Formats: sequence, structure tokens, C-alpha cells
Amino acid sequence: MDIVDAQVHIGPGRIEESLAAMDALGIRAILIDEYWFGRKMGDPGYSVADGAYRPVQPTAELAALMYPDRFSYLVRLDRKDRDVTTVIRMARDAPHARALRITPGMWPAEVDAFAAGEYAPICAAACDCGLPLFMFVPGRARDVVQYARKFSSLRVVIDHCGLISNSMRQKIGGGGQPLSREAQLAAFEEVLALADLPNVALKWAHAPAMFEAPGYPGEGLWRILRKALSRFGAERIMWASDVSANQTGESWAMLLFGVLGNPDLSPAEREALLGGTVRTWLNWPA
Repeated sequence: MDIVDAQVHIGPGRIEESLAAMDALGIRAILIDEYWFGRKMGDPGYSVADGAYRPVQPTAELAALMYPDRFSYLVRLDRKDRDVTTVIRMARDAPHARALRITPGMWPAEVDAFAAGEYAPICAAACDCGLPLFMFVPGRARDVVQYARKFSSLRVVIDHCGLISNSMRQKIGGGGQPLSREAQLAAFEEVLALADLPNVALKWAHAPAMFEAPGYPGEGLWRILRKALSRFGAERIMWASDVSANQTGESWAMLLFGVLGNPDLSPAEREALLGGTVRTWLNWPA
């Protein structure tokens, strides 16, 4: 099976280490979202005018140049970067950049900007360049609608089941009382409503943390995944381990085999979830 992991953070370095683990698990390729844990900003990059920050992807570019059939990457964007459209055009021209990513859900002020439509220039440029746009905007499914409708040719991928875990809420300052599993399931209904928009796909990542169910063997997640499949279809859901930022302690193998071993999936659904969908949405040849 052509297994592709739709999000792994690596860098600096760790290319050969990642490749060895991929070979051991039977993972053919990974999409790198370069992030350096322990840094203040996390992303490698540099400051530019107006207080903006421009991420770069040195490890991901090197990995893709060395092993083009095993690694591709996405490019993170800062809305405040006055040259963000230039960054997007450069991503379009880079042979191994497959997508873009915005993360307004990390900062309350950017959540408000997202709701106000201030990410429209990024969406327009992504459309012009034919690049998919990953969005981390947990709990804001209603705000995604305006962009998906206005930019109907934009391929939108909703990060991390469209939700945020209790541990992540504490880390980025959400605070408040912990969300119950029932509350998360109710919020997931709003995410599932995005299936009515044909240019929106879902990244099945961090489900163990979101729904407070172990990722392996994974029985507690199978019913929820089936509900997502009934709305989006397997052709619009892609699996990602995000193992380098996993919040619930499972190994890469456990996160993979919790989906691979799901007896509720048909062979066609399994192949789409574990590689086919991300290949198609990101124009990523096998």
C-alpha cells in the first residue's frame, strides 16, 4: 500500500532517522511541516517588516532534494507579511512544495482576523498558484465557509479534525474548563457540516487527543471516523500522524496501525485515507 503521512514535523536534521522509521513502518512518503521545537517561534525563519515573521524550510527542502520520492513539504505563511503573495509564488515554483498552511488558531488576534475575512489575499494567491491551503482554525468551522465559498477553486484542508484538545488549549492560552468528549463531539458536528462544500477536505490527525480515546488499537475512534466518512467520503479525508507533536503518547506505529487495522474500513477507504487522498489533493504523484 502507498502510505503517506500528511503531517510530520522534522528539523533541524533528522532526515535519515525519519527515513529509517518510515522504512520500518512501510510509510512511503511524508509531508513535512518544518517546526523546530524549543524555539520561541518554533518555525525556522526570520523577522520582516511590520512585525511579520517569514518561515523557511531548510530541512524539508534538503530532505526533498535528497529523496524526492519520500519527502515533500508545505510552506507556512504569516498574513502580516507584506510580501506573502511573493512567498506563495515561490512555493508554487519550488519543485517539492505541495501546499501552504495558515495557523490563525494559535493566536486570539488572528482568530478574529480570520473571522473578519482578512485571510482573503492569501486565499486568492493560493488559488492563482494552484496550491492547497491547510487551515488550523479549531472550533471556527463557520468562519471557514466564507473563504471556501468565495474561492471555490481553492482546495482547503481542515487541520486536526477541526478541533483543539484540552492540552493544546492550555498551551496556547485558551484556558477555561476542560472540554468533555461530548462537547468535542458536538463541535465536530460543525466541522462535518463543511462537507457540504466540495472544495473542503479533512485531515484526520490528533483524533486520540480530540476525542479522548486511545489511538491504538483505536476502537473508540472508529465510530467517529465512520461518521466523518459518511459525510466527506474517503476521497476527502487524509490521515496524518503528526507524531512529532503527538499529545497522547502513542508511537508512530500505533498511530498508523490504529487506522490501518480498523476492520470497519473497506480496502478502498483504507487506501484513500492512508495515501490516496493526500496524493490527489496535493497533486503529488506516487
